[in-house]
Amino acid sequence: MSPEPVALAVGGSLVAVAAVRGVLTRVGVRRQLRVALVAADPAARVAAVQTAGENGVGRNARLLLEIAEAEEDIWVRQALAQTVMRHRWEPACTVALVRLRVWAKQELLWGRLEMPAGSALEGGGSASVRTTTSPSLTSTGWWEE
Repeated sequence: MSPEPVALAVGGSLVAVAAVRGVLTRVGVRRQLRVALVAADPAARVAAVQTAGENGVGRNARLLLEIAEAEEDIWVRQALAQTVMRHRWEPACTVALVRLRVWAKQELLWGRLEMPAGSALEGGGSASVRTTTSPSLTSTGWWEE
């Protein structure tokens, strides 16, 4: 018996084992990501969103869209929207990714349209609204009055 068929069989089986291992690894990572995205701690959810972005927004678009529609914490929503917008270079090849990008754009625009608490216009609609800034922002030079 010649060694070539044996070598082909061994090589083919090694390639098959590597492919199966890669699929199982991706499934395990996806499962851990899904668990982290529904964690009780908002900081853990933000970290999971950032990890999903590093792994590819397009690859995780359906999962991120589900989270975006159900998330109530504003910090997690903003982190998700910013992560999606940072990955605009990825081709929009799925409907879920397009819907996620539309959601992210609306989320970021909505954050700009909200009035800060305590700065509602009083009386006849005065054009100048003065809000108070924290001393830490003015002392560090990040905010000037």
